Amino acid sequence: MTVYSVLTIVLITMLATLATLAIFLGLANWIGAFYVVRCGECRHLTFSSANRSQASCPQCRHPVLTHPIHAISHPGTRRDVRVVSDHLRY
Repeated sequence: MTVYSVLTIVLITMLATLATLAIFLGLANWIGAFYVVRCGECRHLTFSSANRSQASCPQCRHPVLTHPIHAISHPGTRRDVRVVSDHLRY
């Protein structure tokens, strides 16, 4: 029974920390210090300190780290893990 109590406390702490972080990021966006923008290369959402699109994002610069399952299952094309014909729908 104590395992469930500890896991519940850990889950509540994690959720409270994430909610607090989201509030602070929202406030930073409100005062103009933090923006969510689109990547100029792949159009993924990324974070920026300026309200303009970035030249590249972590998903463009480090594709193996952001898509590890695809990189493991396709060892010949580890550098190109993006889906080419998948258009984003706004």
